[in-house]
Amino acid sequence: MGLITDNVLIRKSRRAVLIAISMSWLQCVSADDFGEAVAAYKRGDFAHATVIFSELARGADARAQFALGLIYDNGDGVAPDQRLAAQWYGKSAAQGYAKAQYNLALLYSQDESSAQNKELARTWFIRSAQSGNADGVAWLRDAADKGDSDAQYHLGRMYLLARGVGRNESEGFKWISRSANAHHTQASYNLGVLYESGRATKRSYTQAVMWYQIAADSDWNPANYNLARLYRLGRGVVQDLERAEKLYERAANAGLGEAQLSLGMLYEAGQGWPRDAAKAFYWYKTAAAGGVADAQVNLGYLYAQGRGTPKDLIESLAWYTIAADLGHPVAIENIALIESALDPAEISLARNRATELNRRANISNVVQEIELPDSTQPQLTVDAK
Repeated sequence: MGLITDNVLIRKSRRAVLIAISMSWLQCVSADDFGEAVAAYKRGDFAHATVIFSELARGADARAQFALGLIYDNGDGVAPDQRLAAQWYGKSAAQGYAKAQYNLALLYSQDESSAQNKELARTWFIRSAQSGNADGVAWLRDAADKGDSDAQYHLGRMYLLARGVGRNESEGFKWISRSANAHHTQASYNLGVLYESGRATKRSYTQAVMWYQIAADSDWNPANYNLARLYRLGRGVVQDLERAEKLYERAANAGLGEAQLSLGMLYEAGQGWPRDAAKAFYWYKTAAAGGVADAQVNLGYLYAQGRGTPKDLIESLAWYTIAADLGHPVAIENIALIESALDPAEISLARNRATELNRRANISNVVQEIELPDSTQPQLTVDAK
C-alpha cells in the first residue's frame, strides 16, 4: 500500500513498509522519539511503539498517524481494528499523506455492499494518485484504460498540471478528450479551455465554443462564463452582446465571483458594452461580498468617487481594508489616501465596519482546475477541484 499493489488488504507485509520508510520520517515532533518508536516496532515491542506513535499522532504528525493506522490495520500487538485504522489513516490522509490516502481507499474498497464506501474509496484512490502515490496512479490509470470517464478526466488533469505525475501535455489532452467524448461535464469544459488557449492542441475558437456549450448545457457555470466572453468578443461565433450578457448573468447569478467581477468591470468601463454605473456597483458589491479582492477594491473606488452610489468614504475605507487584509496591493496604497481625508473617529468607524462586513461575507469557493481569465479583468490565480 504505497506499500501494496494487490487490491486486497495484505496484513503483516506492511510491517516492512513501516520500517523501510522510517528513515525519511524526520519532521515529527521529536525525531528521537519517533526513532525510538520505530526501533521498538522492529524488535516486536508493539506496546511501546504504539504509546509513542499515539503521543506523536495526537500532535498532528501525519506520519505517526499513518503508523498507528498500520498497527491497527495489521493487528500488531493489538486486536485488528479497521475502524481505528480508518480513523488514523483518515487523519493522516486529510493532511495530504499519500500512503495513508491509498490505504484508506483500500479499506473503504473492501465494503462492496456500501455505495457510500465505494465512492469514498474512489475519492481517496484519486487523491492518493494526485499526491504522487505510485499505487494510486496505477489504480487511476487502470480505471481510465477501462473507460471510466471520471478517471480519464482526473488523469488528464494530473498530466496537464504535473500533479502526481510528470507534466505531459499530449497525454493530458488525450485523456481530457476521451473523458469529454464520454460526456463528462468538467472534461468538456476543460477541453474548451485547451482549445481556446491553444494549449496541448491547435487553437480553435469554434471547438472551444462547442465544448463550452456542451458543459453549459449541463449547468457548469464556468462554461457559461467563458462562453459569454467568446460571444462578447465574437470568437468562434458571430458577436452577440445580448447573448453574452445573459450568459454572464447566468454565471454571476449562480454565484461565480469571476463573472460578477467581469460584469462590474464591463458596466463600469462601457467599452463595447453599455455603461451603467448602478449595475457596475451592484455586481462589484455582490462579488466583494463573496470575497473577490479585485471587486472589493473597485467597490471601494466607486464609494470614494460616488459612482453608482452616494459618496461614502467610510464605506470605501472599509472595503479597501478588507481587500488589503487579502493582500491586494492597490487596496494597501489607497488606504492611506482615504484615511488622509477622514478624522480618527471616522477611521475607527470604517475599521469596525470592515469587521462587520467580514463577518457577513459569503466567501466564494468557486474555483476551476484549468482556466482562462476574462480579458477584462486581472488574472486570478485559482486551483481547484
